[in-house]
Parts: sequence; C-alpha cells; structure tokens
Amino acid sequence: MMGEVKTGAPSYVRWACLALIVFLFALPCIVGRLTTYFILLFAIFALISPSVVAAFQSRSRNPIDVMFVIAAALPALAFLFTSEEPSELLFAFNFLPLVLAVPLRWQFEKYAQINSGLLIARLSLVGAGIAVIVAVVQVGLLGYERAGQPLMSTFHFADTAMLLGFTALVGLFVPGKHLRWIYLLGPVFGVLVALLSGTRGALIAAPVLGFVTLAFALALAPPRHRGVTLLVAGAVAALSVIVLLVAAKAGMTRALDGFTVTQDVIAGGAVDQSTKERLTMLWGGYQAFLNAPLFGYGWPDMVQAILPYIPAGEAERMLTFRQLHNGLLSFAVGAGIPGIISFLILSVAPVIAVLRTPRDEMFVPRLYLAVTLCVAYAVFQLTIIMIGFEFHTVQFAFMTMVILGFVRVPALATAPAQSSRGKAPVGPETASTA
Repeated sequence: MMGEVKTGAPSYVRWACLALIVFLFALPCIVGRLTTYFILLFAIFALISPSVVAAFQSRSRNPIDVMFVIAAALPALAFLFTSEEPSELLFAFNFLPLVLAVPLRWQFEKYAQINSGLLIARLSLVGAGIAVIVAVVQVGLLGYERAGQPLMSTFHFADTAMLLGFTALVGLFVPGKHLRWIYLLGPVFGVLVALLSGTRGALIAAPVLGFVTLAFALALAPPRHRGVTLLVAGAVAALSVIVLLVAAKAGMTRALDGFTVTQDVIAGGAVDQSTKERLTMLWGGYQAFLNAPLFGYGWPDMVQAILPYIPAGEAERMLTFRQLHNGLLSFAVGAGIPGIISFLILSVAPVIAVLRTPRDEMFVPRLYLAVTLCVAYAVFQLTIIMIGFEFHTVQFAFMTMVILGFVRVPALATAPAQSSRGKAPVGPETASTA
C-alpha cells in the first residue's frame, strides 16, 4: 500500500506509520491496553527520524497542531498551582500524547493514498469483528460475566468497539467502485459487543452515531436515491432491534437498561445504584468546582474534592473510583477553568481541523470520520472519562492525525505532472483514474 510512495524518508518510518494505523483501527480490542504503548513506540520512531524536519517543512498548515498543544498545556498549567508534591506534576504527562501526535500528521501526509479511506473502513470493520470474537469467547466460552477485562475495562472495550463499528461506515462514503453493504455490519458488531460487555454508555451512543451516518447518507444521496437510503437505514435499524430482542431474551439486559435509566433520570423516577453513584458524583463535582473554579484540585484529588458535598455514607464508595465518570466534570474538578477550556477545544478540534482542509475527493470521508470521532467521545464521556485516561487519549489524538494526514488525496498526485514525453501536463489523479 505504502511501498510505492517515494518520500525520501527511511523505510522504518513508513512501516511505523502503517503499523500504527493497523494497531489503532484493527487490533485495539485484542491487544488491549498495550495498544497505547505500541502506538507511542511507533510514534517515537517517526518522531526521532531526521525525516521529521523535511515533513515539517512540507506539511500543510492546519490549526490542529496549535489546538492540541494548547489543550495539553492548559491542564499542565493548572497542575502547577494545585500540586502539593512534585510527583503530582507528572499527571501532565497524561496529555503528552496530544503533543506527540502532532509530528505524526506531518509524516502521514507523505504516505497518503487515494484509497486511504477504504483502508480505514476495512481495518475498522476487522477491529469491530475481532471485538465480537473476543467478547463471545470471554462470555460464551470462558464464562465471564462481562466482556472486556483483563484486556481493558468493560467500558473502554465496548466504547472502542462501538467507535470502530461506526468508523467502518466511512466505506459507504469513499468514492470509487467497491462493495459497500459489508460495512453496514460495523454498527451491528458494535451493538453486540456493548451487549456482551453490559455497557450502557456504548449502547446509548449507537442511535446517536446512527443518526450522524444517516444525515451524511441523505445529504450525499441524489434525490431519487434518498428513499433507498432510508430503506437501507431502516433495515439496519430493524436488524439491530432484532439483536436487542434476542439479547433481552438471553438475559443480557444490563446494557439495555441504559435507555430506561435515561428516561427515569429525565422524569425524576427511581434509578439503580450505579446511576445514583453517577448522580452523586455530578452534584458533588459541580459543588466542588464552584468552590475552586480557577485551577481545580489537581488530577489525583478530583474524587476527594467532592467528599464534603455528598452524603457521608457515600464517601467510602466514592473513594473506590479514580475519576468522576464524566469527562467534562473530571476536567473541571481536576484542572478548573483551564481544564474546561482544554476539554471544549478537544471536543471540536477534529471537525474544525477537517473544515480547514482542501475539498478534495477524500473531504467527505474525512469529515465523516472526524464528526463520528467527536460525537462518539461526547456521548461516551457522559458516563466515563476518556481523554485523560491513557488509552483513549492516545486513541483520540492519533485517530485525529490519521484522519487529517492520511485520509487525503496524495499531494504528489494533486500536482500536475509532465507526461512521459514532456509535451503535455498530466491531470491530477482521482478516484476514477487511480
């Protein structure tokens, strides 16, 4: 795939970039937490290469570089004011992957391919399929109550599978002739994993991400084909409902309870213990933030900070957690206003960055991937921290850079070149001529 690209960079940089993409989209649900360290290792290979200087000089200008650096620096700034011991400053390294990912965008641009969007779709579908296999083996054969551990937490396992299931749908929007219906299996795989892991947040994200996909499909479909688009969407939704009904009959109701719990919270009805704990964190975290809004309490002390504002009987249970099960709240209590600004920047950075890229043939797939990534993280972080936790910080940062740097029309292909006889220019390569 990348072997034909002539960039002047060492071959190990090319293979490090390719391996990073494979680990990021195809292997996270089998490699688990170790994915973090493999990706960082590949990133360091690409970073220490002398070719990074040339990559920097030839890079396309994009605000994502500055946005990620600022988003990483703001929590570190807050920690300077809240740390009581030098060791507490080390929590700033939780956000270092955002900075390390920046040079990777410059390197990825040298290896962009006209079929890069299709490659991401295929790898994502494989990744979601692997997650299903792992979940079935763990629950069906090994007797685990919930799939995910010990590879990673059940929440992060299900969230990753759901994200991959929907990034696979980029195959619907990639130009050119290829089999498209197969990528509709992606969301079905994500739903299956969410059920087997008993994760409510991941399952609640499915209809939201489905709406995003449908909006893209309807916007891109010719008017005469929109009825077919709606019919296909209805078929996928019906298949998902069948899967949910079978799961309910099989007793896998924990994840399904998420929809009922959401209704009960909105209506002020009775909720289960897990939901009570999260509501306790929300109230306690809100009060703690109001008491120290400027810089917060420090990353390791966010849970202790809420104890004065919750019932005494809940304190022991709260201390078993390391975060507040909500992304924005954790940033607010852990790093105050700088943390909130950092969180908000990261929440929209991939989409803003894509909107600043050329309107080439890969623009729509690139935009779909960026919107899917942002929406997925927004929903997931309602019930669990993502960015700030090492695996998902790495996942978010490097997925963003793959989307921006790799999923694009190659720069060499977009520049007019001389024909072999040198008499006439050759037009830019497109999906139909590649």
